[in-house]
Amino acid sequence: MRLKGNDFLGYWFGDLPRGCKLCFAGLKSVLFITGLCNVKCFYCPISPTRKLRDLTFINDVEVRNVKDILTEVVASLSKGVGITGGEPLEVVDRVVELVKVLKDVFGGDFHIHLYTNGVKLNEVVMERLVNAGLDEIRIHVISDNSFNALRICLNYPVDVVIENPVIPNDVEGLKKIIEYADGLGVKYVNLNELEVSELNFDELILRGFKISGDGRSVIGSRETALEVLRWVMDSGIKTSVHFCPAIYKDRHQYLMRMSRRAIATKRVFEEVSNGIVKWLEVLGDEVANSYLQDLVTKVGDKYLTHTKLGRKFRKAKVVEALPLTPRKVLNESPLGRE
Repeated sequence: MRLKGNDFLGYWFGDLPRGCKLCFAGLKSVLFITGLCNVKCFYCPISPTRKLRDLTFINDVEVRNVKDILTEVVASLSKGVGITGGEPLEVVDRVVELVKVLKDVFGGDFHIHLYTNGVKLNEVVMERLVNAGLDEIRIHVISDNSFNALRICLNYPVDVVIENPVIPNDVEGLKKIIEYADGLGVKYVNLNELEVSELNFDELILRGFKISGDGRSVIGSRETALEVLRWVMDSGIKTSVHFCPAIYKDRHQYLMRMSRRAIATKRVFEEVSNGIVKWLEVLGDEVANSYLQDLVTKVGDKYLTHTKLGRKFRKAKVVEALPLTPRKVLNESPLGRE
């Protein structure tokens, strides 16, 4: 049996959890529920502006209320949410209530998965999460508490996943985790390429790790993960194992989500291309003197229209933006002419 996948999606042996399948299609929103955490992992890649702060974001948009979360899910055409942090169980009441609301609004088939290190997970907490509607739980194995959490989770009707970053050369450590997972009956293990961020850069360098040329990941993490995958193929392990590369988030996950959001929120004068929206901004005096003024939309003090009408306006510029609400302008350029 061969490995499935490619350099952008990663490689895997066996099947994938539903959360990953939806993510591949750009159908998952990321709900960063809190920056609070009860452990200190040296490789934590969270932004310093979020680390150990009780802030909530949905797809990198800061949340003021539940309405913000629901609005972003609709705008992104998402069919599920991944709840992450920090450590989500630091605010378990908030998690439970949001799972209930999301299921109530979007229905039982709306898929929700949760990341946790398992330190604060017990039967009472798990019962609450499952009763609220949680579909999948992912355990970052860092201690015996994490293994105990795995055993608890396997008694409930949810998909149980181990998800750990790959420390370079830690082949034997990962083998032990996978063998233990297989013995317990855990269906899935996700291995993430060790990411580099502003927060963990110094910690990684101090420990002797080297950074890849694109600055995204630690050299050796990918090779270690692929070595483990080849071992899984030959060992008779029944647990499915997936390697997720650091490049995936930028080159695939983010692009797919932005593309769907662009389609869902496209304004009449916008053109959509590769997750970017663009339009033509025209000076007001040109609009007033044009027979095409009914095709121009006034937004605030600006006059906007589709780029297809560029030949009819001389005082105009093309604006490119991310399809966020409000739009995040990336580039403005004078209208090119032959």
